[in-house]
Amino acid sequence: MREHLLRLGRKDRELRFCHAASDAVIAAHCEGLDWLRATVLGAFVGGELRGVAELIRVEGGWPPAAELALSVEAAHQDRGIGSALLRHALVTARNRLIGRVYMVCLGENRKMQHLAHKFEASLAFREGQVEGEILPPWPSHLSLIEEVAAEGQALFLAAFELPLAAAPQILDKLDKTG
Repeated sequence: MREHLLRLGRKDRELRFCHAASDAVIAAHCEGLDWLRATVLGAFVGGELRGVAELIRVEGGWPPAAELALSVEAAHQDRGIGSALLRHALVTARNRLIGRVYMVCLGENRKMQHLAHKFEASLAFREGQVEGEILPPWPSHLSLIEEVAAEGQALFLAAFELPLAAAPQILDKLDKTG
């Protein structure tokens, strides 16, 4: 994850952290993650981590809440990676009974605002930042199956070193051959 964040350009680092983030800030962020509260999801392209969703549970209150942060390297943006990460993060939050997911981005981060809007976030504009809130529904047997299926697909593709784009063709062939 550290290498992924270090590969982000100056502007993408600023958009991800809402301020200029030096290599030292990124290293401290990665070393300081509380793995009892954090769920980190990754998007791999060609065996390299190119996108990350960090879902950090916020202490206190019921139902529990979490803050979400996304990053996708510039060369891999506008390919659906951010949408896939956000979708998977929301399913993960839902299945862990998280009732509110918060996102904060700079007012100039139109891509993140568009992505939040796509997932029906309510957006509030405050002092140069945009705060988004998504209220995931309670888990269902379908959301649990969706999470397990996504994990199984990722494991299958990783085991055979296949690109994510191969998944629909593989699944289609499996359906036809039984």
